[in-house]
Amino acid sequence: MPLHIIDTAGLRDTEDTVEKIGIARTWAAVEKADVALLLVDAAHGLGEAETAILARLPDRVRLTIHNKIDVTAEAPRVVGDEVWLSAKTGAGVELLRGKLLEAVGWQTAGEGAFMARARHLDALGRAAGHLAAARESAAQLELFAEELRLAQAALSEITGEFTADDLLGEIFSTFCIGK
Repeated sequence: MPLHIIDTAGLRDTEDTVEKIGIARTWAAVEKADVALLLVDAAHGLGEAETAILARLPDRVRLTIHNKIDVTAEAPRVVGDEVWLSAKTGAGVELLRGKLLEAVGWQTAGEGAFMARARHLDALGRAAGHLAAARESAAQLELFAEELRLAQAALSEITGEFTADDLLGEIFSTFCIGK
């Protein structure tokens, strides 16, 4: 499962103008993220600064990664939303991978299991909205039919079927006008 991971600037108070810009960009990226990872030194643990950052993170999935357990001689482990690992030796990296997959909703293959891309979820949401609107306009057949057509069009985006606009585009892509 592909994940888009962004390594950002550290989050701390600073007077440096350029560093402030990097930190502002970090917070902007965090606001858009589905999962936020806070990397801390295992020897240091969670101090006041780290606790303040965690408190400021959005109410989505947040994982705290305690790195450098090779220095502290700790065992790799997962406790709640915290993972202890060593990036240097690779110990515990599989535990992090498992927590990330869990955080984004991955389930081992089973009957009826599927992975949805953001555009699929958007299309499903639009289809549901059109079906709700169709239910509201059942007495007006023209509106009812149009809402059902729009729901079908949204679902066709998932199945890969051509839309009417796609068909016209295909026809006119080989059409030569003006000769």
